[in-house]
Amino acid sequence: MQPALLAYYRTNGKATDPGRHTHLFAGLPLEVSALVRSVQGLIIDKDFVGLYGLALAECDRLGEVDARYIPDILERLLAKDGRSLPQAREPADRFVGSCRDYALLLCSMLRHVGIPARIRFGFATYFSKNPDSYSDHCVCEYWDERQRRWLLVDANVDPVVKSKVGVTANELDLRRDEFLVASNAWRLARRGQADPDRFGVPSIGIRGLWFIRGSLLRDLAALNKVEVLPWDYWGLADRMPIDALPREEMPFLDDLATALASSEDLAAIQAAYGRDGLIVPATIRSFSPLYGQIEIEVSY
Repeated sequence: MQPALLAYYRTNGKATDPGRHTHLFAGLPLEVSALVRSVQGLIIDKDFVGLYGLALAECDRLGEVDARYIPDILERLLAKDGRSLPQAREPADRFVGSCRDYALLLCSMLRHVGIPARIRFGFATYFSKNPDSYSDHCVCEYWDERQRRWLLVDANVDPVVKSKVGVTANELDLRRDEFLVASNAWRLARRGQADPDRFGVPSIGIRGLWFIRGSLLRDLAALNKVEVLPWDYWGLADRMPIDALPREEMPFLDDLATALASSEDLAAIQAAYGRDGLIVPATIRSFSPLYGQIEIEVSY
């Protein structure tokens, strides 16, 4: 493994840097499983609030899911409960987020304690009893020095989600066929080994190769420590209509997916991100769960 790669993912970027709230990370546990438990006591998934006996109307905080940066997430948490982060909040007092926020906060904590980490966009198979269903998802990936390999961790799967949804996967070490990073999903679909219409968000009926393309760009950005929201679109993913797939761009995207297949060459990851249509611009299009389609300025 390249020392430069591990050093790169050992430090926080704009979205994961706790900034003015760095002091809150003092005393964090050093074990990954304990950090996962800490994250699970701070965030509640907007799509799973019912599993905890709540409704979004009771939380009345759906707009929190558009928070992009760790300081803003921590600000919201402190406003409700000023205790130290390892102390679990009641479900109604947690930050109302998405899978990306679990991954982002865990990634931030891991980097803070010196463990190389990055968030990955892709598709999970373990939320459905249908083995051919690939649900849009985001997890954290960290480097385990003892095992000398990257491990995929899904902090989103806490004991409540695991028991009530029926997740059987090991959330602390997901198999690569349980969570497909976006580049592998794209390659499977393009090779005809998986139906592209099996990839997406089944609950709202959006799916297809165009959706995998968006996940591919989000994963590339995250590999460059630009951790966008799951509903952000720009460049090659931002087409009108959104599901347009220009034929001339397909070989370019095939090459990108191939380049990201291993995700262990830092120079290749950074070179790919710098290409036209891939780098996150200052203004992007976002499909906010609360506000709908909006244009928003970002700073990464």
